Amino acid sequence: MIASDIDRTLLWSHKRVGDVPLEQLVCLEVLDGRDWAYVTQRAWDALASLDPDDLVLCTTRTPAQVLRVKMPPFRRILCLNGGVLLVDGVPDDAHARATEALVAQRRPMAEFADRVAHLVEAPHVRSLRDADGAFGYFLLNGEPVEAAWVEELEAIAGEDGWRLTHEQTKVYAMPDTLTKEAGLARMLEGTDDELVAAAGDSRLDEGMLRLARHALVPAGAYLTSHGWDGDVTASENVLAGEEIALWLAGHARS
Repeated sequence: MIASDIDRTLLWSHKRVGDVPLEQLVCLEVLDGRDWAYVTQRAWDALASLDPDDLVLCTTRTPAQVLRVKMPPFRRILCLNGGVLLVDGVPDDAHARATEALVAQRRPMAEFADRVAHLVEAPHVRSLRDADGAFGYFLLNGEPVEAAWVEELEAIAGEDGWRLTHEQTKVYAMPDTLTKEAGLARMLEGTDDELVAAAGDSRLDEGMLRLARHALVPAGAYLTSHGWDGDVTASENVLAGEEIALWLAGHARS
């Protein structure tokens, strides 16, 4: 098995294509009528060359959010940070039951949201988004984040069995039982497969990366300045995505 995160790993927003000419790009996501996110043509060719069973896409996106991305038709997509497994676009029931049992060990999202509702009023917070009831994330607006706010949020999360991950303009809050690596491990149970190669950019990807025999992180990613000690691409932004796509295709062929 090979696995990869999507956003800022394979897929890059219009803000991160740099000076790559438009004719060398393939738009894979349209948002509110605007071309939003891209891969290079070389990246697309590499991804399209993979067998649909080879690559498992792993993302914090909800199923609805990931299905609007026009990736090649990979059969398996782990959404909601490992909480939902889509097989040919349909949620896998066995995976859903396993996730439900894990999440039930922690405080439900609705109750957690009630406990942190007052923290949404902080000047640096735009909103708290609910990811299909599985977890939440605070959208930040660029204002300074006060240490007291972080300390209070950490205290509540710790009491509830939740963990926090600060990623650029978001602070994810989710049950500590909900991880990409746990989702992948469930997929590997009862098989002779192993996770040969994985790529990702964030701290939410780190467990998945360390589960793999080989791992690659895009240069300039948040993870590279927060504890990552493994391999990093030579390029940044959309060209890093191209490098990762070619690297994944190489592992699939080998």
